[in-house]
Amino acid sequence: MSFTIPARPRTAALLTTAGVALAVLTLGSPAAAQPSSHGPSEPLSILLTNDDGWNAPGITAVYDALVADGHDVTLFAPATNQSGVGGRATFGGTLQVAHPAEGKYSVTGTPADSVEAALSTVFAAEAPDLVISGTNAGQNIAAATVHSGTVGAAVTALNEGLPAIAVSTELGSQGTGPYAATADFVVGLVAQLEQQRRAGQPLLPVGLGLNVNYPLVDDGGAPKGIALTRTGTGFLDIIDSGTLPAVGGTSTLTIGFDLSPTETVKGADSTALAADKVTITPITGNYDVDPKPGLLDRLIAALR
Repeated sequence: MSFTIPARPRTAALLTTAGVALAVLTLGSPAAAQPSSHGPSEPLSILLTNDDGWNAPGITAVYDALVADGHDVTLFAPATNQSGVGGRATFGGTLQVAHPAEGKYSVTGTPADSVEAALSTVFAAEAPDLVISGTNAGQNIAAATVHSGTVGAAVTALNEGLPAIAVSTELGSQGTGPYAATADFVVGLVAQLEQQRRAGQPLLPVGLGLNVNYPLVDDGGAPKGIALTRTGTGFLDIIDSGTLPAVGGTSTLTIGFDLSPTETVKGADSTALAADKVTITPITGNYDVDPKPGLLDRLIAALR
Protein backbone atom coordinates (compact mmCIF):
# COMPACT_ATOMS: atom_id res chain seq x y z
CA MET A 1 0.00 0.00 0.00
CA SER A 2 1.24 3.47 -0.82
CA PHE A 3 -0.30 6.79 0.10
CA THR A 4 0.59 10.44 -0.21
CA ILE A 5 1.23 12.27 3.04
CA PRO A 6 -1.44 14.95 3.43
CA ALA A 7 -1.03 18.31 5.07
CA ARG A 8 -2.66 18.28 8.49
CA PRO A 9 -3.78 21.29 10.53
CA ARG A 10 -1.80 21.80 13.72
CA THR A 11 -3.49 22.17 17.08
CA ALA A 12 -1.87 24.60 19.49
CA ALA A 13 -0.62 22.79 22.55
CA LEU A 14 -1.47 24.64 25.76
CA LEU A 15 -0.09 23.77 29.17
CA THR A 16 -2.22 24.60 32.21
CA THR A 17 -0.79 24.89 35.69
CA ALA A 18 -3.92 23.41 37.24
CA GLY A 19 -3.71 20.45 34.89
CA VAL A 20 -0.09 19.80 35.78
CA ALA A 21 -0.94 19.84 39.48
CA LEU A 22 -3.76 17.36 38.89
CA ALA A 23 -1.48 15.02 36.96
CA VAL A 24 1.24 15.26 39.58
CA LEU A 25 -1.11 14.42 42.44
CA THR A 26 -2.52 11.43 40.62
CA LEU A 27 0.71 10.02 39.25
CA GLY A 28 2.58 10.54 42.49
CA SER A 29 0.56 7.76 44.09
CA PRO A 30 2.27 4.35 44.45
CA ALA A 31 -0.89 2.89 42.93
CA ALA A 32 0.25 4.25 39.60
CA ALA A 33 2.91 1.55 39.52
CA GLN A 34 0.39 -1.27 39.78
CA PRO A 35 -1.31 -2.87 36.78
CA SER A 36 -5.08 -2.86 36.64
CA SER A 37 -6.44 -6.12 38.06
CA HIS A 38 -9.98 -5.87 36.73
CA GLY A 39 -9.48 -4.17 33.39
CA PRO A 40 -10.72 -0.69 32.48
CA SER A 41 -14.42 0.07 32.89
CA GLU A 42 -14.32 1.87 29.55
CA PRO A 43 -11.60 0.52 27.27
CA LEU A 44 -9.55 3.23 25.63
CA SER A 45 -8.82 3.57 21.95
CA ILE A 46 -5.02 3.68 21.90
CA LEU A 47 -2.53 4.38 19.11
CA LEU A 48 0.71 2.58 19.92
CA THR A 49 3.97 3.42 18.15
CA ASN A 50 7.73 3.45 18.76
CA ASP A 51 11.09 4.11 17.11
CA ASP A 52 12.62 0.61 17.36
CA GLY A 53 10.37 -0.93 14.73
CA TRP A 54 6.87 -2.40 14.76
CA ASN A 55 7.94 -5.88 15.93
CA ALA A 56 10.52 -4.87 18.56
CA PRO A 57 10.20 -6.71 21.91
CA GLY A 58 9.40 -3.54 23.86
CA ILE A 59 6.40 -2.46 21.81
CA THR A 60 5.21 -6.06 21.58
CA ALA A 61 5.18 -6.35 25.39
CA VAL A 62 3.19 -3.13 25.76
CA TYR A 63 0.76 -4.09 22.99
CA ASP A 64 0.06 -7.50 24.53
CA ALA A 65 -0.40 -6.03 28.03
CA LEU A 66 -2.79 -3.29 26.90
CA VAL A 67 -4.85 -5.68 24.79
CA ALA A 68 -5.00 -8.15 27.69
CA ASP A 69 -6.34 -5.34 29.88
CA GLY A 70 -9.20 -4.79 27.44
CA HIS A 71 -8.07 -1.74 25.47
CA ASP A 72 -8.62 -1.25 21.74
CA VAL A 73 -5.02 -0.92 20.56
CA THR A 74 -3.81 -0.13 17.06
CA LEU A 75 -0.07 -0.54 16.58
CA PHE A 76 1.25 1.75 13.82
CA ALA A 77 5.04 1.97 13.90
CA PRO A 78 8.13 2.23 11.68
CA ALA A 79 9.01 -0.76 9.54
CA THR A 80 12.64 -0.53 10.64
CA ASN A 81 14.65 0.89 13.54
CA GLN A 82 14.39 4.68 13.56
CA SER A 83 16.18 5.43 16.84
CA GLY A 84 17.54 8.92 17.33
CA VAL A 85 15.52 10.68 14.64
CA GLY A 86 13.65 12.91 17.10
CA GLY A 87 10.53 14.41 15.58
CA ARG A 88 11.72 14.21 11.98
CA ALA A 89 8.83 13.99 9.52
CA THR A 90 8.59 13.31 5.79
CA PHE A 91 7.32 16.47 4.15
CA GLY A 92 5.94 15.18 0.87
CA GLY A 93 6.25 12.02 -1.18
CA THR A 94 4.89 8.60 -0.33
CA LEU A 95 5.23 5.98 2.39
CA GLN A 96 4.76 2.25 2.09
CA VAL A 97 2.39 0.71 4.63
CA ALA A 98 2.17 -2.98 5.48
CA HIS A 99 -0.43 -4.83 7.58
CA PRO A 100 1.58 -7.77 9.00
CA ALA A 101 -0.89 -8.80 11.69
CA GLU A 102 -4.35 -7.99 12.98
CA GLY A 103 -4.26 -4.60 14.68
CA LYS A 104 -0.68 -3.94 13.56
CA TYR A 105 0.71 -1.75 10.76
CA SER A 106 4.22 -0.82 9.72
CA VAL A 107 5.27 2.21 7.71
CA THR A 108 8.48 3.06 5.87
CA GLY A 109 8.94 6.30 7.74
CA THR A 110 9.85 7.85 11.05
CA PRO A 111 7.98 7.62 14.35
CA ALA A 112 6.42 11.02 13.62
CA ASP A 113 5.39 9.74 10.18
CA SER A 114 3.80 6.73 11.85
CA VAL A 115 1.65 8.93 14.07
CA GLU A 116 0.57 11.14 11.20
CA ALA A 117 -0.11 8.18 8.93
CA ALA A 118 -2.25 6.51 11.59
CA LEU A 119 -4.23 9.69 12.25
CA SER A 120 -4.82 10.11 8.51
CA THR A 121 -6.03 6.55 7.94
CA VAL A 122 -7.07 4.30 10.83
CA PHE A 123 -8.12 7.26 12.97
CA ALA A 124 -9.32 9.57 10.19
CA ALA A 125 -12.93 9.47 11.39
CA GLU A 126 -12.26 9.52 15.13
CA ALA A 127 -9.02 10.30 16.94
CA PRO A 128 -7.63 7.86 19.52
CA ASP A 129 -8.15 8.54 23.20
CA LEU A 130 -4.43 8.21 23.89
CA VAL A 131 -1.13 7.85 22.03
CA ILE A 132 1.61 5.73 23.60
CA SER A 133 5.12 5.54 22.16
CA GLY A 134 7.30 2.64 23.33
CA THR A 135 8.51 1.02 25.28
CA ASN A 136 11.87 1.95 23.89
CA ALA A 137 14.99 -0.20 24.15
CA GLY A 138 17.04 2.09 26.37
CA GLN A 139 16.33 5.10 28.52
CA ASN A 140 15.39 8.47 27.06
CA ILE A 141 16.61 10.91 29.67
CA ALA A 142 18.62 14.12 29.79
CA ALA A 143 19.93 15.20 26.36
CA ALA A 144 18.69 11.98 24.77
CA THR A 145 15.13 13.21 25.18
CA VAL A 146 15.17 15.82 22.44
CA HIS A 147 16.84 13.42 19.98
CA SER A 148 14.59 10.46 20.78
CA GLY A 149 12.26 9.14 18.11
CA THR A 150 10.18 7.64 20.91
CA VAL A 151 9.64 11.07 22.43
CA GLY A 152 9.34 12.63 18.96
CA ALA A 153 6.31 10.46 18.23
CA ALA A 154 4.66 11.52 21.50
CA VAL A 155 5.39 15.19 20.79
CA THR A 156 3.87 14.81 17.33
CA ALA A 157 0.67 13.55 18.94
CA LEU A 158 0.71 16.39 21.48
CA ASN A 159 0.90 18.90 18.66
CA GLU A 160 -2.20 17.27 17.20
CA GLY A 161 -4.01 17.99 20.46
CA LEU A 162 -3.90 14.38 21.69
CA PRO A 163 -2.74 13.09 25.09
CA ALA A 164 0.52 11.20 24.70
CA ILE A 165 3.00 9.18 26.73
CA ALA A 166 6.56 8.23 25.77
CA VAL A 167 7.84 5.11 27.54
CA SER A 168 11.41 3.79 27.72
CA THR A 169 13.10 0.88 29.48
CA GLU A 170 16.62 1.06 30.89
CA LEU A 171 18.87 -1.64 29.43
CA GLY A 172 21.65 -3.71 30.97
CA SER A 173 25.08 -4.52 29.55
CA GLN A 174 23.61 -7.42 27.57
CA GLY A 175 21.14 -5.12 25.81
CA THR A 176 18.11 -6.50 27.59
CA GLY A 177 15.67 -4.83 29.93
CA PRO A 178 12.52 -5.46 31.98
CA TYR A 179 10.04 -5.00 29.16
CA ALA A 180 7.27 -7.03 30.79
CA ALA A 181 7.53 -5.05 34.02
CA THR A 182 7.50 -1.80 32.03
CA ALA A 183 4.39 -2.96 30.19
CA ASP A 184 2.67 -3.72 33.52
CA PHE A 185 3.55 -0.23 34.71
CA VAL A 186 2.07 1.27 31.54
CA VAL A 187 -1.18 -0.63 32.13
CA GLY A 188 -1.35 0.72 35.68
CA LEU A 189 -0.55 4.25 34.51
CA VAL A 190 -3.27 4.13 31.86
CA ALA A 191 -5.72 2.84 34.48
CA GLN A 192 -4.91 5.84 36.68
CA LEU A 193 -5.49 8.22 33.79
CA GLU A 194 -8.72 6.44 32.88
CA GLN A 195 -9.98 7.03 36.42
CA GLN A 196 -9.55 10.74 35.82
CA ARG A 197 -11.71 10.46 32.71
CA ARG A 198 -14.42 8.65 34.68
CA ALA A 199 -14.32 11.57 37.11
CA GLY A 200 -15.04 14.00 34.28
CA GLN A 201 -11.43 15.12 33.76
CA PRO A 202 -9.33 14.69 30.61
CA LEU A 203 -6.79 11.88 30.56
CA LEU A 204 -4.11 14.58 30.49
CA PRO A 205 -4.37 18.36 30.14
CA VAL A 206 -4.24 19.54 26.53
CA GLY A 207 -0.64 19.83 25.40
CA LEU A 208 0.80 17.96 28.38
CA GLY A 209 2.55 14.65 27.81
CA LEU A 210 4.61 12.32 29.97
CA ASN A 211 8.10 10.97 29.37
CA VAL A 212 8.33 7.77 31.42
CA ASN A 213 11.53 5.82 32.05
CA TYR A 214 11.46 2.44 33.78
CA PRO A 215 14.64 1.37 35.60
CA LEU A 216 16.66 -1.82 35.37
CA VAL A 217 17.19 -2.84 39.01
CA ASP A 218 20.42 -4.80 39.51
CA ASP A 219 18.87 -7.53 41.65
CA GLY A 220 15.87 -7.87 39.37
CA GLY A 221 13.61 -6.42 42.02
CA ALA A 222 10.93 -3.76 41.82
CA PRO A 223 11.71 -0.07 41.28
CA LYS A 224 12.47 1.93 44.40
CA GLY A 225 9.61 4.34 43.91
CA ILE A 226 8.30 6.84 41.38
CA ALA A 227 9.83 10.27 40.89
CA LEU A 228 8.37 13.33 39.23
CA THR A 229 11.41 14.70 37.41
CA ARG A 230 12.85 17.32 35.12
CA THR A 231 14.91 16.68 32.02
CA GLY A 232 18.58 16.48 32.94
CA THR A 233 21.46 17.85 30.91
CA GLY A 234 23.61 14.91 29.85
CA PHE A 235 25.41 15.79 26.63
CA LEU A 236 26.60 14.57 23.27
CA ASP A 237 30.38 14.49 23.05
CA ILE A 238 32.84 14.19 20.19
CA ILE A 239 35.71 11.89 21.18
CA ASP A 240 38.92 10.78 19.47
CA SER A 241 38.23 13.49 16.93
CA GLY A 242 41.76 13.91 15.63
CA THR A 243 42.33 17.09 13.64
CA LEU A 244 40.19 19.05 11.23
CA PRO A 245 41.06 18.60 7.56
CA ALA A 246 42.88 21.08 5.38
CA VAL A 247 40.86 23.01 2.83
CA GLY A 248 39.41 20.56 0.34
CA GLY A 249 40.13 17.55 2.53
CA THR A 250 38.15 15.36 4.90
CA SER A 251 38.64 13.78 8.31
CA THR A 252 36.68 11.53 10.63
CA LEU A 253 35.01 12.50 13.90
CA THR A 254 33.92 9.79 16.31
CA ILE A 255 30.74 10.58 18.22
CA GLY A 256 30.31 9.37 21.78
CA PHE A 257 27.14 9.65 23.86
CA ASP A 258 27.43 10.45 27.55
CA LEU A 259 24.48 10.45 29.95
CA SER A 260 25.95 11.21 33.34
CA PRO A 261 23.84 10.18 36.36
CA THR A 262 25.21 13.21 38.21
CA GLU A 263 22.36 15.59 39.00
CA THR A 264 22.87 18.63 36.80
CA VAL A 265 19.49 20.16 37.57
CA LYS A 266 17.40 19.72 40.68
CA GLY A 267 15.17 16.68 40.31
CA ALA A 268 16.91 15.42 37.15
CA ASP A 269 15.52 12.31 35.48
CA SER A 270 19.03 10.90 35.10
CA THR A 271 19.63 10.99 38.86
CA ALA A 272 16.29 9.41 39.75
CA LEU A 273 16.70 6.63 37.20
CA ALA A 274 20.19 5.89 38.54
CA ALA A 275 18.52 5.47 41.95
CA ASP A 276 16.26 2.77 40.42
CA LYS A 277 13.15 4.92 40.40
CA VAL A 278 10.55 5.15 37.66
CA THR A 279 10.85 8.67 36.30
CA ILE A 280 7.90 10.66 35.00
CA THR A 281 8.80 13.93 33.33
CA PRO A 282 6.06 16.27 32.06
CA ILE A 283 6.71 17.36 28.46
CA THR A 284 4.97 19.72 26.08
CA GLY A 285 4.33 19.60 22.38
CA ASN A 286 6.27 22.74 21.52
CA TYR A 287 9.31 24.68 22.62
CA ASP A 288 7.42 27.42 24.48
CA VAL A 289 8.48 28.28 28.02
CA ASP A 290 7.32 30.83 30.56
CA PRO A 291 10.05 33.50 30.57
CA LYS A 292 11.37 34.89 33.81
CA PRO A 293 9.34 37.96 34.80
CA GLY A 294 10.65 41.10 33.15
CA LEU A 295 13.53 39.44 31.29
CA LEU A 296 12.10 39.54 27.77
CA ASP A 297 10.16 42.74 28.48
CA ARG A 298 13.48 44.51 29.09
CA LEU A 299 15.03 42.92 26.01
CA ILE A 300 12.15 43.93 23.73
CA ALA A 301 12.12 47.45 25.20
CA ALA A 302 15.86 47.79 24.52
CA LEU A 303 15.47 46.58 20.92
CA ARG A 304 12.72 49.08 20.31
